Amino acid sequence: MFGINKDLSIHFIGIGGIGMSGIANILLHLGYKVSGSDIKDSSTIQALKANGATVFIGHRAENITDTQLIVYSSAIDTRNPEVVQASELKIPIVKRAEMLAELMRLKYGLAVAGSHGKTTTTSMLSTIFQNAGLNPTCIVGGIVKNLEGQSVIGDGKFLIAEADESDGSFLFLNPIMGVITNIDNDHLDFYKDESKLFEAFRQFTNKVPFYGCISINIDDEKSKQLIPELKRPYVTYSIRGSADYFAKNLRFTDSGYMFECIHQDMSATVNLSMPGKYNVLNALAAISISHRAGIEFEVCCKGIEKFDGVGRRFEYIKNDEQLVVIDDYAHHPTEIKNIVEIFVQKYQSYDKICIFQPHRFSRTQQFWQEFCSSFDGVDRVHIAPIYPAGEEPIDYIDSEVMVKNINEKKSIASYLPDWQLAADLMRKGLGKKKAFLVLGAGSVSREIRSIVEKL
Repeated sequence: MFGINKDLSIHFIGIGGIGMSGIANILLHLGYKVSGSDIKDSSTIQALKANGATVFIGHRAENITDTQLIVYSSAIDTRNPEVVQASELKIPIVKRAEMLAELMRLKYGLAVAGSHGKTTTTSMLSTIFQNAGLNPTCIVGGIVKNLEGQSVIGDGKFLIAEADESDGSFLFLNPIMGVITNIDNDHLDFYKDESKLFEAFRQFTNKVPFYGCISINIDDEKSKQLIPELKRPYVTYSIRGSADYFAKNLRFTDSGYMFECIHQDMSATVNLSMPGKYNVLNALAAISISHRAGIEFEVCCKGIEKFDGVGRRFEYIKNDEQLVVIDDYAHHPTEIKNIVEIFVQKYQSYDKICIFQPHRFSRTQQFWQEFCSSFDGVDRVHIAPIYPAGEEPIDYIDSEVMVKNINEKKSIASYLPDWQLAADLMRKGLGKKKAFLVLGAGSVSREIRSIVEKL
């Protein structure tokens, strides 16, 4: 399809999303007509327009004109007026991952899957390949600072992409190599139980060809359980003990970690400019699959040093002696606990304050108890109203109730009914050292960034 009909017009519903905009940009570069819609304008949409896309603000049936294919994200409901209109006009409708799979046919695909760490690992992998001069095409679920965006259009033979398991659509992909960072019990609203989630990851690992490779994190018990099910070549990585690729002599640095990466009789020092042992694991994943793809071991390890981080992954939006504000996408209890542990350790002499916006009523219900015990070590946590992401409310699943439950264990929580109160929190007590950790996948980042700009 992509090599024949360049007159094909493709419309993206939710084109402003990180993953959707990355694919749209690549299609524009390839010479396709691209249009799309989103609920609000953004810098991402302005960049798409500058590259030649036609973008509508608001989802309306009349946006579907002269279109031969519709692409939609997992955040789009089937009742969306553009989806309904496309169905009535018998225009093919595909998920984002199906379009990514079509792009992957044109290159050698490398896909990173897992419950946590996908974006960071994909970004590290892309950085290594770019630093090695291989000019990969990259599609990442975040803004990668050293790559200056969420997508890179390269003329090399590799396409590196994040594989989203949230709705099972990562099974459309057919990479030649892949990574499993970890498997956690997320997205059970789609999978219904953990056995079906595990089965999806098992199928993904066996989709690589016999000449390909899967890299497995054996420090994660559920990922390790995939190994007896594997019918394809694989390598392992670990920070706890022996594996095909492992880290030892981990040392804290001002920006993150320094460690020795070991593979067989080879060893190299890695300087990682991100905190957290889970990011050491992400680095090992990127190094292992890059090396298996043919990049020299030392080049892989050195490439990690070029990685400057991803937007909304422990990202500083203000950092001075009196006031620190860190923004992070974490919205699952496992992610929150990991981030909070780093935050508490790093800012011991500060007042440590979290602002958390729960994401989706279903996820909040599923992990209620885990969320209530995710903030150990902080001085205060302020809980904003739940970001619905298109879901209907669930009785008794409410941020005010969560505040009460947290305070039953330790009185540290408050309800944050509006963002002006967050601004007041940052202004109060000037002269006292305060560190804020902002968490959530909804609107919280945009709101807090606006507040910090006005400060």
